[in-house]
Amino acid sequence: MFPFPITNKTMELADCRDAWFFDEKYDCWCLEDVLYTEKATTPKFQRLSIFVPKAYMSAPGVIDENGTDGKFTAKSAPVIFENNSAGYMQMPHTWLGGPRDEAPKYLRRGMVYVTCGCRGRESRDEEGVLCAKSPWSLVDLKTGIRFLRHNRAALPGDMSKIISVGWSAGGAMSTLLGVTGDNENYRPYLKENGAFMDESDAVFAAQIYCPIVDLEHADLAYEWQFQKDFENESSPAGPAGVMDDFRKALSGKLAAAYVEYFNSLGLKDPVTGEAIHLNADGRSGTAYDYLMKTLDASAAKYLSLLDAGKLPQTYSSADYLTGNYLRKIPAPMPPMGGPDKKDDLGLHHAGAAVALPPLDSPKPDKPMAPPSLGDLVSRPPKGVPYKGLEFPMIDAPGTDKRSWLCWNGKKATISGLDAYILNHRRRMKPCTSFDTLGCDSGENQEFGTAEHDYLHFNTFIPAALDELKDRFPAEYERYYAAYAAAIGDEELRRRVYLINPFNYIGTEEQSTQAAHYRIRVGACDADTAFTVSMTLALKLANAGKDTDYAPVWDLPHCEADYPGEVCDWIESICK
Repeated sequence: MFPFPITNKTMELADCRDAWFFDEKYDCWCLEDVLYTEKATTPKFQRLSIFVPKAYMSAPGVIDENGTDGKFTAKSAPVIFENNSAGYMQMPHTWLGGPRDEAPKYLRRGMVYVTCGCRGRESRDEEGVLCAKSPWSLVDLKTGIRFLRHNRAALPGDMSKIISVGWSAGGAMSTLLGVTGDNENYRPYLKENGAFMDESDAVFAAQIYCPIVDLEHADLAYEWQFQKDFENESSPAGPAGVMDDFRKALSGKLAAAYVEYFNSLGLKDPVTGEAIHLNADGRSGTAYDYLMKTLDASAAKYLSLLDAGKLPQTYSSADYLTGNYLRKIPAPMPPMGGPDKKDDLGLHHAGAAVALPPLDSPKPDKPMAPPSLGDLVSRPPKGVPYKGLEFPMIDAPGTDKRSWLCWNGKKATISGLDAYILNHRRRMKPCTSFDTLGCDSGENQEFGTAEHDYLHFNTFIPAALDELKDRFPAEYERYYAAYAAAIGDEELRRRVYLINPFNYIGTEEQSTQAAHYRIRVGACDADTAFTVSMTLALKLANAGKDTDYAPVWDLPHCEADYPGEVCDWIESICK
């Protein structure tokens, strides 16, 4: 019926016993390509796969109640629920050895691993109608969790110990799964999606990598962080460019608005209880000091591990500081459509694990609908080799960091945020970057409708444009009306609300929330501002949640972590 496999004929996994198979290479039992809802509109992306350590099954589909692996048993093993969301796009579940596959590290530690796909902003139903704008990606993942719990008797693992994992937009989804469990706001969507309404979609813990959250304030945060950098690099977000006077002025207005917004949150230092705030200059205040301390600590950990020989890199901290080393960076790739256009896949926040097809790919005989990223990273039919889409990497020399980074063998000190940005991690995106002036970002598409694929959603930008109308009348005339239309759109506001986790932390919203949160973000991640993940961590900690937050030095937008640490954390909370 479908040009892709679906293992189950019913929603009962007990009926799929014969479909389990053992993978010798990864030493685990596998049940792949499971449809988790009978009401799927885009079934290719509404599937999941389950991977189980060898010890937990004695035969296909037969649970060994006495099976043990490391610190866990078939009954006590945590269930890792990793969503594959990227850029708020439709994305498939992964497969062993495929792109974005993270299963082996969890399986080696005796954990059950589930990889779950979901629809996204470009998904269409069989009639060709857009069907998965906000909040449907999240609803799909909640539906998948309820499906697993409905089938708990047929699966190894402790379904009260589900741990969500995701990065980028997937980090946003992991956060939302953690803070919106069983919230009534999603029940109408879940019912429409065919979810098991008598099951819970709450999770025990959330591992959050590089989350793209608080989208309605993300442009403000980005301009606050990069306010001294007027050049942006070439990236999937757009071509390289230099700000004109209008964009410089708009950037300044948004950066100032961010200070006011941040201070309105009433955050506190989780250790001292001191109020966290930014001063009007944006480069002083307790919040600025808190951020710089986290970056200092990130650098110190990296340099300490480097000197101790506990990293893959073979150079010393002295070599690192002087730039006497080579590093791997993605090779330059021209965007599809020419040097002045964005790629037409919208790889915004998809990260470096995937890229566009090779430029020498054969051209089709007749025009075809452009593939989505989810199509490109989907598993090919059996017998057809998968052609990887990783970025080609090249060697680049290191840079001298001694003008802005000091290291005395124990403590690292960065001279200031602007020095760090201008010397180490430059601006990636133009102004504006999330709700773009051209209304063509992934976020603009995420908040579109079936009738209007892309919509503006940021209600701060029209106010900034209004303040600049006398200086830049042409730009005001060009942009203001389209942005202002978002202000009175209550349906839009609701859909923006539903995928902002901040609305569910320390508020009157009633949810079954995760007890534990671990947040890791690359210290070279320029997809969003550092303070976005910092604010998430502070809000969680201020709400009494067990929160472990840290930037990971020199890593970009990715599953930023040191080897083994996420599994160490999971073992520590699942005792």
